Amino acid sequence: MPFQFNIGDHISLQAGFTNFDSAQYSQLKWSRNKLFKMVENNPSCDAYFRSLPNSRTLTSMINDDSIWINYGPGIEAPFYGKAYFDNGEIGIADRAFRMGRWTVLATIIHELAHLNGAPGHGGDTRAEEAVYHCGLGTDKEYFDLVDDPRTPYNPNYGD
Repeated sequence: MPFQFNIGDHISLQAGFTNFDSAQYSQLKWSRNKLFKMVENNPSCDAYFRSLPNSRTLTSMINDDSIWINYGPGIEAPFYGKAYFDNGEIGIADRAFRMGRWTVLATIIHELAHLNGAPGHGGDTRAEEAVYHCGLGTDKEYFDLVDDPRTPYNPNYGD
């Protein structure tokens, strides 16, 4: 069974995380479907995730039903989401939903990279680089460190 969205059938272990509403759920379902197609058609997703400290592939992570994705209404800018290593809980902020489904998808990838050991501090960019390696950024952004606002990848975003 794949990772799970909190639609009211889960009490998050993380204070402040709750269930999604029906409008958010439609963006989440689209994101999950797109994510499964990405890992199937883009081997660099799994290769990059395997290079992270916990060495899990993205395929194994999205098929892990112990990972819960929750609504995180208290997560404030500049963050789009937050991951907690100790309990496998992810929260997605309002900011991601306002930006649209591609940003929701990028946020899920980014936060899964954190659960896979990408540091979340000190300007480390490995979690955001996962977004690029899964096809949501351009080569010019990645190599020249110039953000293209038409993609959800931001080469200058380090947690």
